[in-house]
Amino acid sequence: MLEMGGKNFMEQSQKNMITFLDASTAEIIEDWLTGIYAENNYTSFVYSPQFKDELKADSEQTASLILDYFADKGTFYHSLDSWLAHMYKRRMENEVPLPEVIMTLDKLRRQFIKKITDYCVADTEVSKQAFAHYMESVNKAFDRINEAFSNLYYQAIKQDMETQSKLLEEISTPVIALTDSLAILPLMGEINPDRARTIIEIAASKCVSIQAEELCIDFSGVSAFDDGLGEMLANLVNVLNLLGVSIIVSGIQSRMAKQIARMDLPLSLNVYPSLKEVLREKNHH
Repeated sequence: MLEMGGKNFMEQSQKNMITFLDASTAEIIEDWLTGIYAENNYTSFVYSPQFKDELKADSEQTASLILDYFADKGTFYHSLDSWLAHMYKRRMENEVPLPEVIMTLDKLRRQFIKKITDYCVADTEVSKQAFAHYMESVNKAFDRINEAFSNLYYQAIKQDMETQSKLLEEISTPVIALTDSLAILPLMGEINPDRARTIIEIAASKCVSIQAEELCIDFSGVSAFDDGLGEMLANLVNVLNLLGVSIIVSGIQSRMAKQIARMDLPLSLNVYPSLKEVLREKNHH
């Protein structure tokens, strides 16, 4: 019976805390805003005084989310999705740095902690166990918010990096259509195994998309022909032949020709000294 009474007391104490925080929300937010504008160390205009009303509305939504955590965890996680949809979109649209988002949330966390502490100190009936529970709840609520928000930022940055990486790969492996049937792939710089695989994938995809019948691989920008380059060329020839695309090679210098000869590659290719010679012959045809 005593155990049930203790449980009921804790439940009532929790309700009292929720009621107190709800009544204190306006003061919490005002103190939070005062602290932000006093420091004035934010780079984003979102935290400028002229946008105080918008920032206040955002903080009210965040405070409501914290109260949801105290009242019901299921409601909190359901509300978190709506909170993220609004808050993340607004911060990303205004290019707010993630550290500033986390910093402002932590400042709001400290305001909640201060209010809870003041309440527990003033009310002698609040037990140490209850105080520890309140501290754990407010910190876990803000931790979940920070984690969810940071994860969205991470996914956006990851996607952006992947997009940029693909763009750089395409730029570094340009397949250019010269005529309706002929395309050129100018190779430049060092070609490691990873780049070799990328070149094969992009070249095959581009040749199909532009319906090229011939691909001229120009080696004018390559200083040396090693085993790795030879393997890439052989694989590229095999892949493109399966797609019905024949290979032409241009830009092979004398030293490179000797290197290729020593490799004894099992390839039968039309070789031209320069891209100019390729174009001249194609124009004659």
